[in-house]
Amino acid sequence: QEISFRKKHSYLKAFLLNSRLVSRPDWASVESESASCEGVREVLDLLERRQLLTPLQTGRILKGETDGLILGKYKLLYRNASGSFARVFRAATLEDNKIVALKLLRERWAEDPRAVAGFEREARICMKFIHPNIVPIYDIGNEGKFHFFTMEFVEGGNLRDFVKIRQTLSAVEATKCIYQICSALEYSLTLGATHRDLKLTNVLM
Repeated sequence: QEISFRKKHSYLKAFLLNSRLVSRPDWASVESESASCEGVREVLDLLERRQLLTPLQTGRILKGETDGLILGKYKLLYRNASGSFARVFRAATLEDNKIVALKLLRERWAEDPRAVAGFEREARICMKFIHPNIVPIYDIGNEGKFHFFTMEFVEGGNLRDFVKIRQTLSAVEATKCIYQICSALEYSLTLGATHRDLKLTNVLM
């Protein structure tokens, strides 16, 4: 059992470092403590407690579902939102841990050329937008069956949750909110684009 754990520990260390889910300095800070753990689950729990891994990452590792945890120069941290077409994750760059939002096309659409083309077209169109009320798109990528693009991560909730919590808005607040939405829509329209999916959850506060 000890030999078996040592092998698993070695494999886990190699995976975490080679995939860059955990940096070498961060691993060094817990290596001696991890060696005294009784199993892989304990090592992962240790890394999670030290905030070197997230529950999403440890859960995927334990299930053996590590494909897609690293996408291009980004690592997935948490799932933020989910729709029928795509999921949005909080992610970080491998180089400097800059936080971004990563929109990932669901796997069931990944083999549909029209769906992939539409997904990438959305990103390419939005990359042209430079407006204070439109979330900027950073880049577009794909890793095999994984198609994604990244954008600014907006801290805070969406308009649906905001209204649910507040119940009512003052006339000034409501007018300001509607004005900013209309300003963004007018800007995109001047560039020949319409939203086509405007709803409260797509308005970020």
